[in-house]
Amino acid sequence: MLGLNDFTIPFGASFEYGISRNIGVGGTAMLWFWSNDLWSNTLISLSVDAAYHLTRLRVEKLDLFAGGGLGYSIYSWSWISGCCAVPPGSSGSSGLYLEPFIGARYYFSSKTTGFLRFYVDFIGDWTGAGGMIGVSFRIK
Repeated sequence: MLGLNDFTIPFGASFEYGISRNIGVGGTAMLWFWSNDLWSNTLISLSVDAAYHLTRLRVEKLDLFAGGGLGYSIYSWSWISGCCAVPPGSSGSSGLYLEPFIGARYYFSSKTTGFLRFYVDFIGDWTGAGGMIGVSFRIK
């Protein structure tokens, strides 16, 4: 899965296990890497997710869902050069966040879908809005 962001293209993976016809639980792991001539950054984001699928709409080949996640982000950065009288070094931070989301899957076949999810992260150091796009595969 690829993310949508203004300064890098994050990538990751997500899984979901259906515990009923409408409710699924799972998790998401996303990775961001970006740098320039002066520094490099890494962000790792892990979340536990729950989703409610709107099965009563009965739209052929379309799975609409809404849900939320509880996540933990780990951020680190390092100076590449000693610009501006700052010696090379590194630091980081981490913290919890809440992530409500809405999304959709479009079924190309019974086991392959296109995937789109929009989210808002809040609480802690990592707040903002974003989206993910990708392909999902049904295992069973």
